Amino acid sequence: MPRILTDTEIVELLMEPKELPQNWRVRLTPRKKRDRCHLERQVRLVGSKGNRFRINVRDNPASLFDFSIILTFVDSDRTEYRLLRCNGKHPSDHTNKWEKKQRLPRAKFRNAFHTHKATERYQQEGFDIDGYAEETDKYHSLDSALEEFVRLGGFVTQTEESSSGQMGLFD
Repeated sequence: MPRILTDTEIVELLMEPKELPQNWRVRLTPRKKRDRCHLERQVRLVGSKGNRFRINVRDNPASLFDFSIILTFVDSDRTEYRLLRCNGKHPSDHTNKWEKKQRLPRAKFRNAFHTHKATERYQQEGFDIDGYAEETDKYHSLDSALEEFVRLGGFVTQTEESSSGQMGLFD
């Protein structure tokens, strides 16, 4: 049985700097896989503290707004924990189960861009670690969702100057 990540651990994992390769946009552009109707791509990274992560990007070519970008932490025992997920609009409802159980307002929404976040309380209740989601207006496409994902996930992007070893104008 996997351990329960605390909210503090989740924040620390999200904030751990994770350097993306210079060509990160190309490496995260989904492609057709054999025997699959959707496009997908995967990149593995190691954070600055040595933690292992994986980014999965999935896109539905039949629906412009149906996509998902997922950050997964891979623990030392190979247990996987989804920490962050930026989703597009999909036709089904999303229900925040813990909030519904507590009879809180706005526990359910439909057909909206939304961001899933790992929480300790969802794990404690036996729900998916990233079952909690919030509607967002921070993105409106796969490309803008990727920008928001990079911002939320503690990613560090290289610039042409720094990755080539040359000094930039302001170095």
